[in-house]
Amino acid sequence: MSESRLQHVPFFEALARATEGSPEWRLTSAGLVTLRLFDAWLVEGPSVVSAGAWGLRAVRESIDAMDAGSSSRAILVSIVDAMEGAGMVRVPLVAPRLLAYARALQFDGRWELAADVHRTVIAHAHPVEEADIVIAANLQLGACLRTLAGWDEAAAAYTRAGCVAAMSGDIVNVLRARIFEANIFIDRGNLPHAQAILEETIKESSAYRLTEVRALALHGRADVALRRGDFEVAIGMAYEALEGLTAPSARDRVLADIAVAFYELGMRDSARDAYLILAATAQEQYSRWVALINLMECAAADGREPMFEQYRREVAEASLPVTLACQYHFYVGQGYSLFGRTAQAKASLERAIELAERHQINEILFRAEQGLEALRDGGVVIIASAPEFSPTPEVERVAHAVREMRELVGAGS
Repeated sequence: MSESRLQHVPFFEALARATEGSPEWRLTSAGLVTLRLFDAWLVEGPSVVSAGAWGLRAVRESIDAMDAGSSSRAILVSIVDAMEGAGMVRVPLVAPRLLAYARALQFDGRWELAADVHRTVIAHAHPVEEADIVIAANLQLGACLRTLAGWDEAAAAYTRAGCVAAMSGDIVNVLRARIFEANIFIDRGNLPHAQAILEETIKESSAYRLTEVRALALHGRADVALRRGDFEVAIGMAYEALEGLTAPSARDRVLADIAVAFYELGMRDSARDAYLILAATAQEQYSRWVALINLMECAAADGREPMFEQYRREVAEASLPVTLACQYHFYVGQGYSLFGRTAQAKASLERAIELAERHQINEILFRAEQGLEALRDGGVVIIASAPEFSPTPEVERVAHAVREMRELVGAGS
């Protein structure tokens, strides 16, 4: 009994934070009772989902109480329907639906809950007979943990995915797992090792003619160039990756990196074009938050305080993952400093430092400490100005393409 009480702790914690009866509470409650029904089905068998079973009725009532527009509602119904119609315990029948539920949670920015669902699938799917399911769950678990700054656990999930893929002869996912492991090295600042992994992966994926995988690796390589300050190289590589990717969420992440490179080159109008596209159309909540935070930074750099405040308010109440929360508080502090609101700037920078120290996010820690020192000396938090720059024809071509994309989707200006 003690073990069952410890299952799905993130859902219980989310329920405790939500107001009872609110849409958020009903959404979380429906997910939790569905997962507990799945747990009971595994242990007690089909009787728990037989016609008239009290637990089954209670779960369906909880799902029915969700908002009709919730992206998760139909998925939870399909999970329950699959268990009820299976006739016996068949994990492969339900696991893909659980993965779909986890992805919906990721799109909504609820990574702790998504990670719990992925772990549930991993715990019960067979690594040989259901290799595809186990690989997908581990790759997505790694993505959740990376967002939550759980670097070691994320790396372990990617390694597990790669091992299962290798055992099943799945070269595509062997290479994908390798790319995601390289991203962990990028996060931790080991750029030479990440670059070596990515360049080897680009060669292998090219040899196998795996266009999508090559594009994914090329995006990682562009990220390395971006972090080294090779912004023109990063733009060229990233745009090539963009043209080879089909998954909307992957394309969103590439566009975000192109925007960063534009900004660093002083091409703020082009950066703003890309961020406006993402704020309006990005599939994942994470990408929309990143875009809004960076639009806030652009507004501060341009001295547009009303726009800065608009973007700040849009993000202020969000439950940001720690990496984004650090960035948010740093850029708020930077903006407040530039607009002469020194006390608020100090408070925001101190919050950024607190989070960065606790979670070892060293780049933001260094920048926030520098900013706070400047304020204490009577200065302001400086936004670095880009040197004089004449865009190459390639960079101009990408900037023009991004502007056309913004006009096509009708994003704001």
